[in-house]
Amino acid sequence: MEKKAVAALSFLFLVLFVAQEIVVTEAKTCEHLADTYRGVCFTNASCDDHCKNKAHLISGTCHNWKCFCTQNC
Repeated sequence: MEKKAVAALSFLFLVLFVAQEIVVTEAKTCEHLADTYRGVCFTNASCDDHCKNKAHLISGTCHNWKCFCTQNC
């Protein structure tokens, strides 16, 4: 019985040690002017739709009447 307890405790410490080594990192994003967006950017929704569906990027927002798409760098 004592060997099982030692083995279980050793396994638990190993799992905790490995769990501390796992680090979650966020992807860096870059924003650039949408080359294919036509017209003045009035709403974020139209820009976002364009960037997601036409350019296949993460998202889009209007800045100074222009559409900017966000992508992973």
